[in-house]
Amino acid sequence: MKAGISNIWLLGMIAIFIFLFSCYIIISVNYTKSFKMKNEILNIIEKGKGITTGGSTSGSVTNAGKKGCKSSLNAGKTVTCDVPSFQTINIYLMGNAYTAKGYCTPKKGETWYGVKDLETISIDKITSSKKDTKYYYCFAKYRYGERTHLGDGKNRAYFYKVKLFYKMELPVIENWLSVKVEGDSAAIFDVQDGDKWKINEDTGYTT
Repeated sequence: MKAGISNIWLLGMIAIFIFLFSCYIIISVNYTKSFKMKNEILNIIEKGKGITTGGSTSGSVTNAGKKGCKSSLNAGKTVTCDVPSFQTINIYLMGNAYTAKGYCTPKKGETWYGVKDLETISIDKITSSKKDTKYYYCFAKYRYGERTHLGDGKNRAYFYKVKLFYKMELPVIENWLSVKVEGDSAAIFDVQDGDKWKINEDTGYTT
């Protein structure tokens, strides 16, 4: 009887160890993938000089605007996109089978935008009425502050903050835990998205 209880206890400990180790591996892989995608999105924004949509406000992401852009994919492959940066970002995420969603809650006084459909040009200005809406990713535009010591126009620098999410893909946990991956672009001069996005004041870098 004692031997049987000891064996059950040992099997239970082994099962718990396997479960925890599996959780660690899943979380590490998903976080690393999301972190790389976040960096690539920032690269696309920098190359496109802002988050541009080619003047389009609706329709498929593959049919709007023409603007050269290169985006790195997995396995060392490269895809050349002839669409604006916003559409390029969405195409890149779809190409990497990105399906994670999460909540974006702007700080008081800040304006953020959320993307809830990767296949179309669908961008929400996040307000209190949309606090329960899940988005694939969110972004905001910021004035670069006094760091550049330059004036307005082409000499004014801006940067963009981006938030992505990654899936836990674990029973129960994935239903309530939303983990964000955040980052800032470098300073961008002569931005090409005009006044499409409301400009926030520089509050410092996230990373």
